[in-house]
Amino acid sequence: MDAECDGSRADFVAVLRLQLMGGVMGRDDLKRGERKSTSFWSSLWTGKVDVKSIEQMPFVDRQECLKEIWLSEVLSDWEKSWKSERARELYYAGVPVMLRGKVWGMSIGNDLQIDPSMYSELVQLARDRRAQCDEDDIYAEKNRLLAKTVEHLHIDVPRTMPHLEVLQDEQPVKISENVGKVLEAFLMLRPDIGYSQGMLFLSSMLLLYLDPEAAFVAFTNLLDKSRLLDFYQNSADKVELYMNAFAQLVSEKLPKLHAHFVKLGVEPSMFLLNWLMSAYCRVLPLDLASRVWDLFVSEGDTTLFSVALAILESLQEELLTLDFDSCLRTLSQLRKRTMDQDALIRGIKKIRLSEKSIDDALGKCSRK
Repeated sequence: MDAECDGSRADFVAVLRLQLMGGVMGRDDLKRGERKSTSFWSSLWTGKVDVKSIEQMPFVDRQECLKEIWLSEVLSDWEKSWKSERARELYYAGVPVMLRGKVWGMSIGNDLQIDPSMYSELVQLARDRRAQCDEDDIYAEKNRLLAKTVEHLHIDVPRTMPHLEVLQDEQPVKISENVGKVLEAFLMLRPDIGYSQGMLFLSSMLLLYLDPEAAFVAFTNLLDKSRLLDFYQNSADKVELYMNAFAQLVSEKLPKLHAHFVKLGVEPSMFLLNWLMSAYCRVLPLDLASRVWDLFVSEGDTTLFSVALAILESLQEELLTLDFDSCLRTLSQLRKRTMDQDALIRGIKKIRLSEKSIDDALGKCSRK
């Protein structure tokens, strides 16, 4: 399993690097709903492919097969197909690397109707405002605050990028430069929300698969309808409520582990905040985090809580044998573990929390 996992991860990195360099079937090669090619995989199966059979394929073959299925069954008629049960199966099977930017952007949508051309205008506006921070006018204080925020943002960027170290070469540098610009544009558009370090992880993940303009549009729309805003805006009461609600969910779904955590004094805030604030970009290997994001963009941020429960379930037997320090060490070092991606995704699918289940847990905790 370890060797197989390492091989798949190496293949993932190779395909991702090709996509970032504008390789075959890159983000600009496909127009919406356009069928690009007919390959061996599309000619092999004339009917619908069983998603379970795809799990058995080597990574590169799996990518090629999924690419053909997504093109023919979903992207060919997006409006009718993307919310279908078949599409849901395919999101869980994984969006192929070369189509991920297109699928993520379309899945997130643009309910805010942001014109991508606003991006460069907002980046320039941020620069102009920072240049005026020494002027003595009614905007001076706001400009100085903006300059200070952007300074902190760019200090944080290098500490955010280690999860991209597998790409090597110049790619992390290019992405880090754009991460700063995306967030500067966002600060101009939504000064009411402000900046949080966790936002860097979201923007850097989007920039792996989308160009800066599209990443900005996706980031702004994604955050607009996300529970993550409660975390990024440092709403202490709401964050504590979410932590208590998650403990409630663990007690319902994993009662033995919950009892063990209570006995040791392990609280969700000791590990879950890091998981959620980075939307798993910081804590999972990049290829697995991308699979999690396939579900995040399609099913919403309830997925982030389902992922947390699935991780705990996959580690339950081990965690039950550990003391306080060892539990926290295990939960904070997930990137160093060899994890069966498909098994974890199946676990997420089995749990699949609804908005109602999270709201019910929040309701129970708010009444205590």
